[in-house]
Amino acid sequence: MKRSFKKPLVSVILPVYNQDAYIEKAISSVMDQTFQDFELIIVDDASTDRTLGILRRFAARFPKKIKLVELKQNLGAGGDICANKALGHSRGKYIARMDADDISFPTRLEKQVRYLENHPDVFLVGSNAYVIDRDGFVIGEKREPSKSDEIYNAYFGFHPLIHPTCMFRRKLKDGTNFKYQIIYSANNDYYTFFKLVCQGYKFVNLKEKLIKYRIHGQNATFVDMREKFMNSLKIRNAMVANYGYIPSPKAIVMIAMQTLVVYMLPQKFLLGIYFLAKGIIRFEELIPTISISQKIPALKRAFSI
Repeated sequence: MKRSFKKPLVSVILPVYNQDAYIEKAISSVMDQTFQDFELIIVDDASTDRTLGILRRFAARFPKKIKLVELKQNLGAGGDICANKALGHSRGKYIARMDADDISFPTRLEKQVRYLENHPDVFLVGSNAYVIDRDGFVIGEKREPSKSDEIYNAYFGFHPLIHPTCMFRRKLKDGTNFKYQIIYSANNDYYTFFKLVCQGYKFVNLKEKLIKYRIHGQNATFVDMREKFMNSLKIRNAMVANYGYIPSPKAIVMIAMQTLVVYMLPQKFLLGIYFLAKGIIRFEELIPTISISQKIPALKRAFSI
């Protein structure tokens, strides 16, 4: 069956590698959107589990909606390079990022398209998110600053976007197509978006929670956390040195404290501190109880990763 030549308003891009446990729910959440003027571009990074078979079944079921790109060799460099492959096939005015282990709420695309259509000065719109564990239980929330100036001011301290919630314009100010700048072994989304903020692009986060963000132990965010933190320090320095970003004294102190924590604590404790700092769990949930069986279920699920 031939694909439609009509350009969709939105291109949803979905990099995938070995996510057979979660990919069906991720794709289904996209296909069930109330807003249907979209295409879904999936790039499989040479998965070795059952993922590719699942993807092929979805592509056969929705041939007019899904374009599947099968890489023969794993790129071995994270999702942003695969996202660039997907961007090369995209036709939409807007790009919606999606991850293979997350779940979008049915009105996600509708609400983000409406916002960008009504706010032509805004380049990117994200949202807040519920946090779920590997079994789909809600264990917390991720909340980010909502206003563009708040996001700009927060960028030196942390990445104030939840990446799989982002929808942004395909075209940059100079008329070229957006793509991730691949500079580091990881954190390239942080580099790319931080640079755009420094160049005057406006970002906004909706206060609504439009996805369920899954934590399951293999999230790229939680692997080699020290290496990723070093990348983030290099990126912050680059933005100050090359793009005129001026961090606040408070942000500088926060980075110094983060550096001490990252290099003094074991990996397992870094996860707990991350969850606490991002508001996913509360402080009292970190305090040990007399018996492990008495710990609240949400905390047990959070630390089962």
